[in-house]
Amino acid sequence: MYESHYGLKLNPFAVTPNPRFLYLAKSHREALAALSYGVRQRRGFICLVGEVGTGKTTLLRAMLEQLNVSARTVLLTHTTLDRVDLLRMILHELLIPNAGLTRVEMIQALQEFVLNELFARRPPPLILADEAQNLAVDVLEEVRLLTNLEIGDTKLLQVILAGQPELERKLAQPELRQLGQRIAVRARLNPLDLEETAGYVRHRLRVAGARDRGLLSRGALRKVYTSTGGIPRLINMVCEQAFVNAFGSNRKVVTEALVDEAARDLGLVDPDTAPGGRTGSGDARPFWRSLLWPRGAS
Repeated sequence: MYESHYGLKLNPFAVTPNPRFLYLAKSHREALAALSYGVRQRRGFICLVGEVGTGKTTLLRAMLEQLNVSARTVLLTHTTLDRVDLLRMILHELLIPNAGLTRVEMIQALQEFVLNELFARRPPPLILADEAQNLAVDVLEEVRLLTNLEIGDTKLLQVILAGQPELERKLAQPELRQLGQRIAVRARLNPLDLEETAGYVRHRLRVAGARDRGLLSRGALRKVYTSTGGIPRLINMVCEQAFVNAFGSNRKVVTEALVDEAARDLGLVDPDTAPGGRTGSGDARPFWRSLLWPRGAS
């Protein structure tokens, strides 16, 4: 709606994950390097952890594009699967017929498939589980058992578990200690700091076609940070609303007041000024989790 008014070719703040807009802050750059290393070196289990809205899905898509992965990839987005459903989905995504097969027969079919991939000198299939903290303990154990398919040091399956910090706590449970011990590569995404938040906003505007670097004032960028805690998804939401408000007021520059208005429109309260907010620790993550992931949601 406001794109042409500001000389933009694309919507810079769409919340849909898009690797084209990936901004590599310090933790994102380190996590991308770790994921790329783990996949290239066929390390088996890889774990990516980050708070809600920090860009895990975007980073995973960027990694797959960057590596130009030729391996068959299974993306698991449904986290309420049981063990049999898990096997059926994996076989379905790999185009392996599975109608009427028992659990044991499905495991045998998968094993035959991955062995054929190995003999054909193709990369091992990659299983990518998003929101993995919601997977049941027995399903995670099933995934571990599937990775027992190996010849010597060659892994016949690779698995990336991506999820919120609860995933780390779940993997530390006694019943999952064998899986936790097999995580070969671990990566973490953190919220952006003030400088990274400004860089993130400018990067997205530049990718969207902006020629004017001054579409947001310095005060506006500071307010974006304090009203979002550096969470990329919230940054997108606040900036989108601020540009809509600026467009409605026929403003050419998004000011601090417009960002503050946008944050209030979205129900975001600056934790520095809210009762019971931050006390100087700089850790706003619990506050932002409550905004992005309502209490009781799963």
